[in-house]
Amino acid sequence: MNNILQKKALNILKDNKLRLTKQRVSLVENIYYNGDRHITAESLYKQMSKEGIKISLATVYNTLHFLTKVGMLRNITVNSSQKYFDTNVTPHHHFYDESNNSLIDIPKHKINFLKIPSPPKSKKISDVEVIISLKNK
Repeated sequence: MNNILQKKALNILKDNKLRLTKQRVSLVENIYYNGDRHITAESLYKQMSKEGIKISLATVYNTLHFLTKVGMLRNITVNSSQKYFDTNVTPHHHFYDESNNSLIDIPKHKINFLKIPSPPKSKKISDVEVIISLKNK
């Protein structure tokens, strides 16, 4: 087990006052192990199970949502049935590949807007994210 990853996982959990269970530590290590990536709760659950880590799908969901709430992950909703968690929390856009249900990062500066509609009077725009769907030719 990578000591640096274990310390990072423990610090994330401790800083946010979550119980330090073996499952949560392993889960957070897994999430951040390969750098920037897009994951679903189901794929992460399957991956953890394959590695022999007994964890409930509810714990996976709860941990992913908690890390999103504290700004450690971004929630990317492609459609009503495709929701991803992104370890890259900097502003950027995505290609969504319909053939394999995957996301590909697009740097923020690669998309330019000529005009964005004004928000309602009591609101302000906090971010603009574009998802471009792709399919095979």
